[in-house]
Amino acid sequence: MGIKRLRYWLGSLAGQVILVALFALVLIQLVGVQIYRVEREEALGLVNSRFTLQRLIAVTRLLNQSPPGLHQEILRASRSETLLLTIDGTPPSAGERSGNFERIVRNKLGYPAALDIHISAETRDGRPDWPPREQRPHRHPPRHDIRLYGTIELADGRWLIFTSLVDRETPEWSAKAILSLTLLAALLAGLMIWLLQRTTRPLKELSRQAERLGRGDKAEPIAETGPREIRETLSAFNRMQDRLDRFVSDRTRMLAAISHDLRTPITTLLLRSEFLPEGEDKQKLQDGLRQMEQMLNATLQFAREDGLAEPVRDLDVPSLLESLCDDLQDNGHGVSLEEPPPIIYRCRPTALRRALQNLLENGVKYGGRVEVRLLDGEDAIRILVRDFGPGIPEEQLEEVFKPFIRLDSARNLEDGSVGLGLAIARTLIHQHGGELSLANHARGGLLATVILPR
Repeated sequence: MGIKRLRYWLGSLAGQVILVALFALVLIQLVGVQIYRVEREEALGLVNSRFTLQRLIAVTRLLNQSPPGLHQEILRASRSETLLLTIDGTPPSAGERSGNFERIVRNKLGYPAALDIHISAETRDGRPDWPPREQRPHRHPPRHDIRLYGTIELADGRWLIFTSLVDRETPEWSAKAILSLTLLAALLAGLMIWLLQRTTRPLKELSRQAERLGRGDKAEPIAETGPREIRETLSAFNRMQDRLDRFVSDRTRMLAAISHDLRTPITTLLLRSEFLPEGEDKQKLQDGLRQMEQMLNATLQFAREDGLAEPVRDLDVPSLLESLCDDLQDNGHGVSLEEPPPIIYRCRPTALRRALQNLLENGVKYGGRVEVRLLDGEDAIRILVRDFGPGIPEEQLEEVFKPFIRLDSARNLEDGSVGLGLAIARTLIHQHGGELSLANHARGGLLATVILPR
């Protein structure tokens, strides 16, 4: 359940925005630390180079002014973790020279041209392994990232060999830094959660109202709150809902008015047909008029019921199916209901009852025997109605949902059917946001599937 809720949260707008913001925060912190490290190393390199030159000048002056017996003491006192100093009788092989540093040192020391100064400056790449490893003090860490190295000839003919190192100490993620980052992330997440909840609350209400509207439930206008774009969206939805209500009401009233007004001339024609001479023409005329009257009565009844705006409430679906099946069984029809699971569904009970009743009656009328199953799903419930009749040709499975479509006209005239049963059933199911479909069963008969969303 925890993983499912986490996936649901990550799929939401708030979750995705917060994740992006936290990722950006961590990325900015990492980039900032990296930039700080690079800038720090460059600054340390520059400071180390200047410090090395100043110390070399001071040590060289001190060595030239002191007796040789004190030279090793002076070197031990002058060494550091970033500066290696040794004295040798012969200079090591030299690398590429840096004239700028040599001029600075020579000018500061006031060295004559007879005394040689050799200074090389190198970056991290391509540096030689110098001075030799055996000449380095064992207490000093291995050389890395040499900045300056070279030799300075002393007044006694020996050579001062030096190597400057870079301070490799890098900033660590201290407890204070981690705590600061955590608090900043928590503050940012809290502010974004508050802002996103304020922004998405109207959108959630819009989603609920759209679902209610799709199921035929009369929803109240949504309060137009939140940012300007959200308010405009909610306002547009409220206007759309009002227009749909007016359109459906106007259509229903017009359909009822037309059906009602047509009954008068049809009744008049039926009365006048009684005065016609007996014969086949009179019988056909009266049959046609009675059929028209049946169609108008069915249409008028549907229009009246559709205009009642039945309220939505909870319904015990298994009890409804049991009641419908019992009524048909009492009338001598073969109807069976598989043991249904307990399901409470929020719907318009009268409308759903009529839709299912039309399906069951259609099944026993043309299939003889009917089996009913109720399946409970996570996102929807399914009602399967199977009859054992001859089925319907594949190309006509959708045609039968059109009003006044009858596959067997002669039989429909005899039993009073006008071809509105399946059309009304699908309309009522659609008003609940569901689907009604027909398919020929693999083992014979017709299978009607009703899907009602949760």
